[in-house]
Amino acid sequence: MSKGFLWFCQNNDKTDYVALSRELARTIKRYNPDSKICVVTDAASRFDSPYVDEIRVLKRDDSQGHSQKFGNEYKAFALSPFTHTIKLEADMLWTANTGWWWHYLCQHDLVFAVDCLDYREQPVKDTAYRKLFYNNHLPNIYNGLMYFRKSERAKRFFDVAGDIARNWDTEGARLLKNCFDPYPTTDVVYALAYRIMDPTQQELIDYPWFKFIHNKPAIHSSVYHADCENYYYPLRINDAIYHGGRRLSQPLHYYNKKFLEILDGRVF
Repeated sequence: MSKGFLWFCQNNDKTDYVALSRELARTIKRYNPDSKICVVTDAASRFDSPYVDEIRVLKRDDSQGHSQKFGNEYKAFALSPFTHTIKLEADMLWTANTGWWWHYLCQHDLVFAVDCLDYREQPVKDTAYRKLFYNNHLPNIYNGLMYFRKSERAKRFFDVAGDIARNWDTEGARLLKNCFDPYPTTDVVYALAYRIMDPTQQELIDYPWFKFIHNKPAIHSSVYHADCENYYYPLRINDAIYHGGRRLSQPLHYYNKKFLEILDGRVF
């Protein structure tokens, strides 16, 4: 049995996802030194890191010309070298040892982070960012933390996600109400694929510990404090991350791509 972490890393005009991926890989190895890591990238992004065990380069880039490069993420099942995979996003940080997760996850075909957490590590179900989900009765799942194993059910899920992503111009408008995304975004594609497979969500697994902290302003009930990086004063001391005066123990998904500079810039 092989198990490991996987995510996609494709730079765009605004963000150096290679640099973010290197830091994510480093923090995973910091807290989970025996973990294996695979990063999927494209030839233009030129990825390398001593913390990454395997780099896979896309043979065909389905997000070519997209401003947001999510068009390849339905390929996670086919590209993962692991029997058991935890899929992440590049703009995340690891904050604790999570090796015990595998004992629970490996019993299932698919597990998603359902809902997200605020900096207090309390679950947040209703957010201002997911009106499309509510309007279309999509499950409130996040691709930034999901698990799958090599199985028929997981393959079927990614096949459906691939059909949606490859035919986004027609399928997005046909299957979703008031969706104006010009390109497929992974959260929406995965949620729609899961709704098709399990419309009543009877098989949706919601582990309370399999969630991440989503560092967007409204997640923290801080609609009047849009500048989270000043109001909650996040900082990092010896790889321990503090946010709002609390040390984080769950994975952190940050929205501001300058977040790493902010974290380290406050420690002298």
